[in-house]
Amino acid sequence: MKKKKQRTWQTVATVLLCIVVIAYIGFQAYRSVFSQVDTELAVMHSVFESIEAEGLVYRTETVIPATNADHVYYVIENGTRVAKNNVIASVYGDADSGRIEQEIKEIDQQIAAFKSVLADASSGRFTLDVINKQTQDALYKLIQDTEIGNFSDSSNAQFDILTLLSKKQFVTGKSVDFSLKIKELEAQKKELQAKYRAPKSKIYAPVAGYFADRTDGYETVLKPADLSKLTVSTLQSHFQQNATAPSANGGKIVSGYEWYMACILPMSYYNELAVGKSLSLRMSFVLDESVPATVYACNKDNNGHIAVVFRCDYMSEELATIRKETVEIQLVEHTGLKVPRRAIVVDKNGQPGVYIRSGNVVAFRKIEYQFPDPAEYVICKVKDEDGYLQMYDDIIVGGRDLHEGKVIR
Repeated sequence: MKKKKQRTWQTVATVLLCIVVIAYIGFQAYRSVFSQVDTELAVMHSVFESIEAEGLVYRTETVIPATNADHVYYVIENGTRVAKNNVIASVYGDADSGRIEQEIKEIDQQIAAFKSVLADASSGRFTLDVINKQTQDALYKLIQDTEIGNFSDSSNAQFDILTLLSKKQFVTGKSVDFSLKIKELEAQKKELQAKYRAPKSKIYAPVAGYFADRTDGYETVLKPADLSKLTVSTLQSHFQQNATAPSANGGKIVSGYEWYMACILPMSYYNELAVGKSLSLRMSFVLDESVPATVYACNKDNNGHIAVVFRCDYMSEELATIRKETVEIQLVEHTGLKVPRRAIVVDKNGQPGVYIRSGNVVAFRKIEYQFPDPAEYVICKVKDEDGYLQMYDDIIVGGRDLHEGKVIR
């Protein structure tokens, strides 16, 4: 009886083992023929050959005479272009009047806008289609201004949108009593005017140029004169020089469109930085976008270094006040197909390439390197030849036992 039971258990165990083996073999066979893969599209991408350095900025700058007043209210933003004798700031005897004056101006704008809405509504000068198009444009501008940090213009865009929505209410027949709103704004204005005290004096631009609301003490030291002859030793001394900003000042005016940035680099970059070469400078802690520049001077020393001066004619609120900045000098731009490094394989002939998904079949596509990005991707040339990777090919970046002709799901 025991032997019979033992044979039964042996038979069951054998059957189960066979099932497991058959299932495993079947799974492996299925996976070898059908498999899932991860893919990534081949798209155009640009990278730069670049070098990082410390840069020192030279400008033609005029310091605005200092004022001892405690309450200076600037009426323009950094980087704003001003003409000679334009008002830069107002000097008040109290801390609130500058803010109050700005609020009164904003209320005047709102009153004028609401009166314009009433006038247009009575004349029937606008239609729903026009208002919708203008609203879309205003929204797009608001998004753009917000993304680049242009908040002074974004506030105007917000008010434009509110005005357009008010016009839409009229067109769609919704009742809006703007006369009541105008009376409320006029009452707010009257209340503010009671607290307002006119400025004691105003600060004017001594010359034409771009305004910056603070100085750093280098304005009389780092002048662009003779920068074409700037030596490494002179630039090193400028880097080491300490300057102190005055405790009280009215800001400064950067004259002209041009400003200069100087860097010390290894001699090995001398031929790549010929005078007149156009390139870009990137200061990631200052701006999101790159700044176009031209090599103005490149002077060697006897110790393996060069003093390079870049000329720039692009100005913004952020650039108006920079002095010492870490800069990425973008020497050469490479544009081509962006290929994940982990997807690259080499065939039996030593040809680099990638596997792509072509329908539900694996296919091999050759690549030709253009620039090996040190990160996770390489830039490959776009070649209009059979067998080479093309834009929007579906590159396989994850899969097992890949080979030409393999069927995938």
